[in-house]
Amino acid sequence: MLAVLAGACRRVCARPSTATFRDTLAGQSHVKTLTGVLLAAVLGVGCSWLVHLALQGSRQEFMGLASVWVRTGTPAPVANWAAVVAAGVVYGFYSFEIVLFIFARLLGGKGTFRAQSYAQSLFYVPLAFLQQVLVVVPVIGRVLFALVAVSSLVPTTTSLKAAHGYSTARAVLTWVLPVVLNVLVVAGIVLWLTRGQP
Repeated sequence: MLAVLAGACRRVCARPSTATFRDTLAGQSHVKTLTGVLLAAVLGVGCSWLVHLALQGSRQEFMGLASVWVRTGTPAPVANWAAVVAAGVVYGFYSFEIVLFIFARLLGGKGTFRAQSYAQSLFYVPLAFLQQVLVVVPVIGRVLFALVAVSSLVPTTTSLKAAHGYSTARAVLTWVLPVVLNVLVVAGIVLWLTRGQP
């Protein structure tokens, strides 16, 4: 199973077209999706920890992917940052897939959650691994992290097209609308919380 999953990941990363994703859907399964995402989480944390140790030293200072959102030196809410990051990679994948699936259906998508999450996992697995390693590299790591994130919009769009059988415009709207909605909600909350303050 791992060899098949690795081969499918390699194919979609080499050529992230709608046709490539459509070809991989024959092998879709929830087990393969979860296995890939778990491997990306655990191996990504392990490799980012090793890179952190090699480049920066202290094992107590390791925050991994959490360092993008959390101030350096902040204690982990549970256990350690390695456990939090690994759980966050898995949670982040599935929560985003649920949101994408809802918007895909609202926009006329006909695919299943299994097809969508499997297709998305094929590029998410190497992406999550790579981003976890890049983020701990001093100075240039955050820039490379952002570039990888932006470049993932192409396979996000083509995998949605393959899984749901709809147009490029609808696939783009499937991920743009939740982002815009999120920004508006956060801005609204911030404005509400800061009302009346100078």
